[in-house]
Amino acid sequence: MTSASERWTQRVLGGLSARPIGHGEAVDADGPQVPVQSPQPPQPTPIRRPAPRLPHWWEDKPTSLAPDEEPAEEQALEDQPAEEQAEEPDVEEPPTVEEPPKTAPAPSGPVEKIPADAPKRTGVRKAADLAAEDRSTRFIAFNLSAGGAGYALGIVPFLGKFLPAAEHGAVGMLGLTTAVAGGYAAWHATRFPAVRQILPVPPVSRVVIIAGAAEIGRRMAPVPVAWLNVHGQQWGLGPSAVSLLITAGAMCGGLWWFIDRRVRHWHWTARWLVRIPLASAVLATGLYAPGVTP
Repeated sequence: MTSASERWTQRVLGGLSARPIGHGEAVDADGPQVPVQSPQPPQPTPIRRPAPRLPHWWEDKPTSLAPDEEPAEEQALEDQPAEEQAEEPDVEEPPTVEEPPKTAPAPSGPVEKIPADAPKRTGVRKAADLAAEDRSTRFIAFNLSAGGAGYALGIVPFLGKFLPAAEHGAVGMLGLTTAVAGGYAAWHATRFPAVRQILPVPPVSRVVIIAGAAEIGRRMAPVPVAWLNVHGQQWGLGPSAVSLLITAGAMCGGLWWFIDRRVRHWHWTARWLVRIPLASAVLATGLYAPGVTP
């Protein structure tokens, strides 16, 4: 069915001999180009309305038979003024915490099964396994075993003889310390190029200067001894105690500097053998009682 505007458009285009794309010119034998329309359009089909669910006499009545009542809380909120309702803060609900599972999760990888005939682990064996996994325990066992080997070999008693000699010969030990300090200071001062240019024969003159500084330092040993007698006795650091500390520090530090620190990357068995002198020196220092002469 076409509307009146469409029919009018068809008549105008037919009078102008207009054709759609792909069609030829109009021929008289083809008859009229515009189909003849009936003077009376067909009547539209009436639309059927579905029957209402409720009868016409129930249209203005409520659909629920229960009384229209609101909860008491909503009615109280409506009765409050708008300002009081705006002041009430929103209470946030606490986040829900998921409870951990009561059962342990199943292992993802393969589980190693213990054979039935395997030996049971005793308490001593468990303690040994835990000690082997602890780094501090391994360090203590490593050094104690090396010190015990040094004591069995006689290294600990041999090194222990130097400690009473240092305690009773405080002046000589402090003189050796000041001589080493003076020689090191002279060596450090003469290694600069500006100082070497002043020296007549740098290699020889440098050796002479270092030896002279060491001798001057040795002769100045009574000075620190007198100072320690005046100011160090009240703190328990007299010449004898300081001499003992210097001897023990030089003995242990020298063994670590010249031997132990150079073999840090060796296998642990080789490091254990090299650790025996240092562990023996530390053990001899720990076993020595000041004031007691063997």
